[in-house]
Amino acid sequence: MNPRSLGLACLVAFAAPACSGPTEAPTDAVESVETTGTSTAAATVERLYATEASLTLSFETLGTFETRNGVRSLILHATANRYLSNVFSYVPDDAFGEANIISERRLEVVLPEGHELNSVLAGLPLFVTVDTFTGTPTHYTARIEVAPRFYDFRGSNAVWVSEDVTPYYVVNGLQSLVYRGNVDAAASALTVTAPDGIPAVGNVDADSFKLDWSYDTLKQAMDPHTTPLTFTAALNAGGTAQKTGRLVGRVTSLALTTGDAYDVWPSPSCQPATYDCVQNQPAGTTDFSACGTYRQVTRCLYVANACDVGSPQPLSLTSINASALEPARATWNVGSNNGAWHGLSPITAFRTPSCPATTPTIQGVVAKVAEQDQSFPDPSGGTYTNRAGLSQSILFTSNYYGDGAALLQAIDAFAGGGDVQAWLYTQGVSCHNCHEFDTRAVLYYPATRKVVVLDGYYGYDS
Repeated sequence: MNPRSLGLACLVAFAAPACSGPTEAPTDAVESVETTGTSTAAATVERLYATEASLTLSFETLGTFETRNGVRSLILHATANRYLSNVFSYVPDDAFGEANIISERRLEVVLPEGHELNSVLAGLPLFVTVDTFTGTPTHYTARIEVAPRFYDFRGSNAVWVSEDVTPYYVVNGLQSLVYRGNVDAAASALTVTAPDGIPAVGNVDADSFKLDWSYDTLKQAMDPHTTPLTFTAALNAGGTAQKTGRLVGRVTSLALTTGDAYDVWPSPSCQPATYDCVQNQPAGTTDFSACGTYRQVTRCLYVANACDVGSPQPLSLTSINASALEPARATWNVGSNNGAWHGLSPITAFRTPSCPATTPTIQGVVAKVAEQDQSFPDPSGGTYTNRAGLSQSILFTSNYYGDGAALLQAIDAFAGGGDVQAWLYTQGVSCHNCHEFDTRAVLYYPATRKVVVLDGYYGYDS
């Protein structure tokens, strides 16, 4: 039975034991707990089941908003096959939300708007203890994840709205949490309309758009869950296409245990891939969505020692975005004429491992650069030096060919400044009735682990 068929089987098996596998692949594979008995679901699944020992517990995936004690709250409903004696909801080390028994075998979880609802929607798993009068044993803990999801789509197939709305770490003033959705449409523009809760719409590429909500606007879009959002695309082929969809709070995963919840589901730590991605972003980066979800990124922001995250690694070079240096390169290239000429190819940049097995050296860095570039000259033909020796290169001094001092200043700003280890190379090339030289440089900044590689030339008439 394939996963989609398995999910449909769960829908019709209300009184049956839990399905043995996931109904859909987890939206967030790193965040999700890959434990036997964990059920996950897309927005089309109406109920999730989990069975442990003598208890079968199921949650309705669709949460609804109600006013409780004067506060709008997301209400989640669950059913058990045993009579309930006590229920309690919490996150590690803190009571969270409110769990109530509403009949002999039914319970609800109440998540008030504000900090508690925002935290859970942003990826914080919620634990619910369930005590029963009968069965063996009588004490269980459920783990659920709740996320914003679109469903009930109606309208044109020319507009495709992703079910998922994912929390990301994106700095915007004093806020750093953004809930982001995606829309695919071969369109020049996309507008979203609703009574409230309208996202900020931005272009991603030629046929896709991002939808960004703050928590406050997201909550408005979700409450009430019966009110759809309308997406209108100005199609490239002419005319418009429209689709509607409802944004709701969904229970997206459910697991059940008789053990200690903290042991069965320990809080994840910063992962090496996420840490490296965060560290490798250019200075001034505000959008870290490329590195993982909000919680994955925040776990890595305050890690002081990279070796606490991963094992020591041999020297390697990971490519990073050097587009911030393009204006400085273009400026250096200005000024060639028939009597003298010069040019600098697009600058490339790399980063060395965050937890190196041995301290990197400029000699080792240059060897790695040479491995990746078949046209790279023999490193022995260049000179190894430090910041004081950079004046040996025409690239980093102010001269007839270009403002090298400004170029170096831009590179320092990009790489973080401080100590620099360098390899400089200049070699004459054949030139009829003229003089021309290839010139290269590799700069290594140990404090930030950044490597900047320059490849240029200059020449003049005889």
